[in-house]
Amino acid sequence: MRSAILTLLIGFSPLLSLAQETPETASDNPLAGHSHQGHAFNEGPRQAGPLMKNTGLVHLPITTSWDKGQAYFDQGIGQLHGFWYYEAERSFRQILAHDPNCVMAYLGLTLANWENEKRAKNFIKKGTELQEKATLTDHEKAYFEAHKKLFSEEPKDIKKRRVNFVRDLEDIVLNFPNDLEAKAFLVCRRWQLNRKGIQIQSYVGLDAILEQIFAKSPHHPAHHFAIHLWDYRNHAQALDSAAKLGSTAPSIAHMWHMPGHIYSKAKRFHDAAWHQAASASVDHAHMQKNYLLPDEIHNYAHNNQWLAQNYTYLGDATAAVEMAQSLLANPRHPRLNSATKGGSSSRYGRSELIKILETFELWPQVIALSKTQWLETLDKVDDDRSRLRLIGLAHFHLQKKNDLNVTIGQLDAFHKKAVAQQKEDEDKAREKATKEKKNEKDLKKAVTDAGKNAKKSTDALAKILGELRGCLAELNGDQEAAKKSLSHVNNGTVKMRRQLALGDLEEARKAAEKKLSGDDKKTVELAQGIETFYRCQKEDASKVKEAFGKLRAISSEIAITTPPFARLAPIAKKLGYPEDWRLANVPAEDLLPRPKLDSLGPVHWTPPAAKPFDLPDQNKKSVSLSDYQGKPFILVFYLGAGCLHCTEQLTAMADRYPEFEKAKLPILAISTDNVADLKISQDNYEKGTIPFPLISDEKKDVFKAYTAHDDFENQPLHGTFVIDGKGRVLWTDISADPFMDIDFLIEEANRLLELHP
Repeated sequence: MRSAILTLLIGFSPLLSLAQETPETASDNPLAGHSHQGHAFNEGPRQAGPLMKNTGLVHLPITTSWDKGQAYFDQGIGQLHGFWYYEAERSFRQILAHDPNCVMAYLGLTLANWENEKRAKNFIKKGTELQEKATLTDHEKAYFEAHKKLFSEEPKDIKKRRVNFVRDLEDIVLNFPNDLEAKAFLVCRRWQLNRKGIQIQSYVGLDAILEQIFAKSPHHPAHHFAIHLWDYRNHAQALDSAAKLGSTAPSIAHMWHMPGHIYSKAKRFHDAAWHQAASASVDHAHMQKNYLLPDEIHNYAHNNQWLAQNYTYLGDATAAVEMAQSLLANPRHPRLNSATKGGSSSRYGRSELIKILETFELWPQVIALSKTQWLETLDKVDDDRSRLRLIGLAHFHLQKKNDLNVTIGQLDAFHKKAVAQQKEDEDKAREKATKEKKNEKDLKKAVTDAGKNAKKSTDALAKILGELRGCLAELNGDQEAAKKSLSHVNNGTVKMRRQLALGDLEEARKAAEKKLSGDDKKTVELAQGIETFYRCQKEDASKVKEAFGKLRAISSEIAITTPPFARLAPIAKKLGYPEDWRLANVPAEDLLPRPKLDSLGPVHWTPPAAKPFDLPDQNKKSVSLSDYQGKPFILVFYLGAGCLHCTEQLTAMADRYPEFEKAKLPILAISTDNVADLKISQDNYEKGTIPFPLISDEKKDVFKAYTAHDDFENQPLHGTFVIDGKGRVLWTDISADPFMDIDFLIEEANRLLELHP
C-alpha cells in the first residue's frame, strides 16, 4: 500500500500505530524498494507530481536554486491550507529532488506532518542539518526556528512548547505584516491547538485576523479556517466563507467538503449535499489518475457517509441507497478499509445502508439484501446486531411471525452468550481483587470495570430484543405487551409510529406536534409527523396544511413513491395539492456560481483503466494487456530475482496457484530483470516451474505507468493489482514491501469482480 497515505492516516487516527516502524535513518544498502533516505521517505509520496492549477492563490517566498521551486512551494502551501497533506508532501519532495539543500522544503515536509509528530521531527532535524550552511532570509529563519522549537524536546512540557509556538507565529505576523500565510497559519493552529488544551480566548479576535487576509485577498483559501473556527461556535458567521471556499482551491476535494459543515448546521441540506457530491467527484477524478484506493484519501469515507445522510434528509431514497452501496463496493484493504474498521468506507456504508432502508421502510429490499454481501453477516455480534435488528423489523412489517421468531432466537442466543461473558469477566476480576485484598470499594470498581465491555453488548442486545419482542407481541394481538416494549425503542420517529399503530393516540399526537412545531427539515421525519398528527387530530387542518407547506418547500428530491411519502397522498388530495405535490428547489441568494458536478469527476468510485503494455517473457514471446481481454487477472510488479522479499511473494503465489486458478484469477508478474535474467526467478522456485508468466520491463516504463516507481530516487516499487476483464484496475497495493496476504487478495478480488461486473 502507498504507505505515505497510511502515515497520513496515522496522523489523524489513534487506531493506527507507528510502533512497528524501523529507525528513521538513511541506509547505503536498504532493502529493494526502500528509500535510501530513511524510513520516513518510505512513508511518503514516491511519485513525482505536476504543477497543478487551482490549489489556492497563496505565496510564501523561499530561497531555492530550482527555477520552479517557488511555484512548487506555493502549491504545497495551498495544499496545506486545504489539509491535502499527501499532495503537499509530494510538492515539497519535488523541490528536494532538484534542490536537495532547500531548508524550506524540509519545513514544508514538517508542516505536511503536523499531526504526525514522529515524522515531523525527522524532517525538521534534516532541515536543521542544512540550516547552518544555508543562506536564509530573516522571514524564512523565523518560520524554521518556530517549528524547530515546537518539535524539539525542550521544554519537556508540550503544552508550554505549544503556547510558545503560538507566540512565535504571532511574532511572524507582527514582524512581517504583509505575510498572509502567517496569519492563515496562526488562525489554523489556534483552532487545532484548541482541541489540544490551548483554548481559544477570542473567536472574534481570530476572525478579525481572517478579515485582514480577505481584505487583501478576498478568495484566499483561509476561508477554510473560518469554517472550522465558527463551525461549532456560530455557524452563521461562516456562511460567506462557505459560499466562497470551493472556488478558492477547486482542485482540492476537502475545500468542497467543508462548506457542507456550515450548510448542514443551517439545515440547508440541498447545499450540503451538493458540496459533498463535489468533494466526492474531485476525489474520484484524482484517484483514477493515480491508482489510489478510496480509503487512502483522508476524509473520503466521512464525506461520502455524510453525503448519503444528506440524501436521506432530502428524501432521495435512490441516491441515498446508491451512495451507501457505493461505499460498500469500494476496494478494501487490510490496513485501511473493512466492514469492522471504524471510519472506513465499508463500515460507514453498512451503517448508512441499514439506516436508509429503515428510514424509507424498504422492507422487501431488506430481506432481499440480507441474502447478499450488501448486508453480509459479520463474525462479531457487536458488529452484526444492527443488521439483525433491521431484519427483525422487516419481518415484523411484512407480518412474517415465524421469521421474526427465528431472528429473536438468534439475538437471544447472542445475548445469553454476552451475559455469560460478562459474568466470567466479573468473576475473574473479583477473584483477583480478593487475592490482592482490595477494600470493598476498589473491589467493586474492579469488577464493574472488568465487565464494562460485555455489559455494553448485553445492554444493546437487551434493547433490541425488547423492541422485537414487542413487535412480535403486536403481531400476536397482545397490545399491552407491545405497548410496554416501547420503552426499548430509541428512535423517536419509530416510537411515534408504533404508538399510533397501538392506539396510543395522545402520546403519538404529542410527539407529532413536537415535530411539526420545530424547525426540522429532514423530509422523512417531517412527513411522519404530518401523517401521525393528521390521523390523531383530523379536525386541525390548519396545522397540517402549515406543516405540509414546509415539507413542500424542501421536497424537490423526495422519492414520492416510498412508503413514508406515499402515505401522504390522501392528505395532499384533501388539502387540494396535485398528485405530485413536490416543488422545485429554489437556490439560495447567497450562493456563488458553481461548476457542473459531472465536470469535476464521477460522484461514485469507478475503476480506472489499466495502462496498456506489451512486454517479452523469458522466451521473448510478447505478452500484452490485450491478451487478457475478458479475463480478470492478478498483476504483480516485482524487483527482480535479487529481491529476496519479492522471491517470497512469488513463491507464496506459486505455492497457492491452484487456488488462484479455482478463482479464475491467473497471475502475470512483471520484473525489472532483463529477458535472460527472468530464468533466475524461475530457478529460485524450488518446487519446479513457476506456474505463471514472468515478463521483462527492464526499462521500467510499465512500472512507471502503473505508479510502482519512486520517481525521486529512480527506483521501482513493489506492486500488486487486480485487473478485471474490461481492463480496469479494481485494487492496488504499491509499497516498499510486497503484498503477502494471499487469502485477502483472492477473497477481495472475487468480491470486487462481483460488485463491478
